[in-house]
Amino acid sequence: MRPAMTLLVAAMPLICCAAAQRGENLLDNPGFEQAEQERAANWGAHREGYRLAPGEGRHGTTAIVCESDTLEGNYGAMQEIVFDPPIEHPFKVSGYSKSEDAAGADYCLWMDCWYNDGTNLWGKRKSFSPGTHDWELCQYTFAPAKPIEKIQFFILFRGCVGKAWFDDVSLSVAPFEVESVKATAGLYGGNSIDYSARLSLAATWTVSVLRDGEEVYSEAGSGLGVPLAWGGRDRAGRLLPGGEYVVRLAARDDLRSEELLRDTPVTTRSGPGKGYVAWVVDSMTRCLIGDMPAGDEAPPTAEIALAGEEYESFQVAIRAAPGQDSPEWTVETSALSDGLGHSIPAEEVQWQQVGFVYLDRLWEHPLMADATPGWWPDPLLPVSRFTIEGGTTQALWFTVHAPAGTPAGTYTGSVTLSPAGGEPLEVAVRATVYGFDLPVQPHIKTAFALMDGYLEKVYGSAPPELRRAYGDYLLKRRLNPDDISRTDPPDIDDIEYYDGRGLNAFNVINMVEPRGNRTWVCWSPLEVYTPDFKTSLIKRLDPYIAELKARNLADKAYVYTFDERGQDFWPVMTEYFGLIKERYGIPTLTTAYIPQDPEIVAGLNLDWNCPLTAKYDYEQAEACRAAGQQVWSYICLGPRHPYANWLADDPLVEARVIWWQAYHQQMDGFLYWGLNIWGRRNNDHIIDPEQAGPKLKWSITTGGTYDTLHGDGELLYPGKDGPFGCIRLDNIRDGIEDYEYLWLLAELEGDRERGREACLPVTSSLTDFTRDPGQVRAQREKVARRIEALKGR
Repeated sequence: MRPAMTLLVAAMPLICCAAAQRGENLLDNPGFEQAEQERAANWGAHREGYRLAPGEGRHGTTAIVCESDTLEGNYGAMQEIVFDPPIEHPFKVSGYSKSEDAAGADYCLWMDCWYNDGTNLWGKRKSFSPGTHDWELCQYTFAPAKPIEKIQFFILFRGCVGKAWFDDVSLSVAPFEVESVKATAGLYGGNSIDYSARLSLAATWTVSVLRDGEEVYSEAGSGLGVPLAWGGRDRAGRLLPGGEYVVRLAARDDLRSEELLRDTPVTTRSGPGKGYVAWVVDSMTRCLIGDMPAGDEAPPTAEIALAGEEYESFQVAIRAAPGQDSPEWTVETSALSDGLGHSIPAEEVQWQQVGFVYLDRLWEHPLMADATPGWWPDPLLPVSRFTIEGGTTQALWFTVHAPAGTPAGTYTGSVTLSPAGGEPLEVAVRATVYGFDLPVQPHIKTAFALMDGYLEKVYGSAPPELRRAYGDYLLKRRLNPDDISRTDPPDIDDIEYYDGRGLNAFNVINMVEPRGNRTWVCWSPLEVYTPDFKTSLIKRLDPYIAELKARNLADKAYVYTFDERGQDFWPVMTEYFGLIKERYGIPTLTTAYIPQDPEIVAGLNLDWNCPLTAKYDYEQAEACRAAGQQVWSYICLGPRHPYANWLADDPLVEARVIWWQAYHQQMDGFLYWGLNIWGRRNNDHIIDPEQAGPKLKWSITTGGTYDTLHGDGELLYPGKDGPFGCIRLDNIRDGIEDYEYLWLLAELEGDRERGREACLPVTSSLTDFTRDPGQVRAQREKVARRIEALKGR
């Protein structure tokens, strides 16, 4: 992502604030009605600027307009606000926009902030919807960690095509209010209350249960989220009768010493109730620690559909009654039978406990507005038994594998969850098996970096058996065991072992200085590329490539280098990629900043170009493919909404939909910079899930200026017997399997466009796609049935 500090303006309009009142709009001329020399007064032009448009605003008033016919356009407006004295408090940002055919990277409201200690808070933003729409409100809150002395407020239409109007923007000290409240009584059949609220600001709070005006129970805490789980007993442990209760929330904004109070009446049932409630959740939806069932489902039933040689998952959620921890649970799976003598063996139905990692602050995803920081579901823990803390929800992740050749039909069975000393819970499982198999080797290439340096950091070494344990785990998730950053070629015996197990591409070497004792080396400066370095590289690669060719493995090899480098690297890129092509005849791949232009790509001796998804252009990519080149794509810490990503606080379904987009856009491959970037807080030990419990002392937060960046470069966790993954990684697997459905459909139709058409309504572009799991499942079903019909024909 481009750093925020590269934003430049033609003028620097300055507004000074001596005292900011809550709710006061700190921007001057927010409706752009005041004009000076064809510009809105006190609004400077960002880069190529904007057009002032009288009569085109929301109410026939004035708007500013940005319009571009190329993704290289950089338009917008800016105003600067200085605080004297500095202010430490969350801010609310809002504004309206309408658009025509808008698409691209930064169609948004963007804040850059200067702390009074000289540090910065860059790029607090929220995007408007792409495409064509009428006036739309965009609003969000961001919380600075320290006193701020200056904010630059940007209206951006950067890296976008189309046309956008903007009006009625606002920047204010955020309001202090209760945004949402949910109270559920008698969930377990007796006198109980499950309550959750969301505050507009992180605050200290107390939430109490009152009976006849008298407090019988209370909990205290701090943050945005306010949870309460009450089991119907008073402080002395006596069970109270059902009836009329009040849940009282008292919260305090300590930065401004303001308080608020909210009462919620609740009517409960009498009796102790049962110890838990259970329900089924699909695999594309996160089951949060405070979740409750949407309605009664007795008994719970899981329904999935899959082809031969495919994996498909579902979740069973159990919420333990408040006031008591659940007993120890065990799980048993049955075979699934079609009643005609065919079955999916019980050992092909696997389960893991969904674990949690702690996220201090969430990224403000516009489609996850109710999410709150805290214990967040991600790791998939291989355990033999588990317990559940009272008043919390625990999900179990079940995965069914239909072996190749499994006859088509409906297979039924069950999974049985047994609490010690209690009545077992039987969940019915119904699996539809389609009449075709998926291949072991995917048709889309992947380059997800599994780094030996981080294996060594945690395990102490990376012996062949450990590498292969990780490699096998990835191959079962249809990813290549690969490393774009490796500075030593991979063990040929490992490559030979992976060959035939699904491997379809691997990087030979990143042509940079040797890693040595470092965990990894991303790129090297230009001065590294001396004649001696080149000679040393040839001396290392000559025998290695010869051995690859002798073992018939070179057809899957490529060389990746020049990670996200600019035009100053083009001469050395031309030289070194030319060396690889001419001397060894294997493809070259890079994420360097290169236009998707066949002549430029060929001139750099590049075979496979890999732009960020926000920079990927289908028509340009098709021109490259017509010239015999490949165009991949990648994500990392960005882009985020309106693009898809699989960061830990993005909608989980996006990890699956990305692969529908990859097919629709005909991407030749997909790259990801890290599977095991374990250099963060607490990431210094092997995890034993049986001993650690579900709440891991492990961080997936990048930290520093990226304190709301969670899961970037981490899709694997270091288990004592090898890796264990996460719910995001399993959705990536499912998405790659969906890609295979689309590939097979196009192959049988004899027309790839039929496969692209079948991507609708799941996705029609890289910014226009569904986040509804039901819509993904429904379209996948249609594709599968069409494949069956074509194969039958």
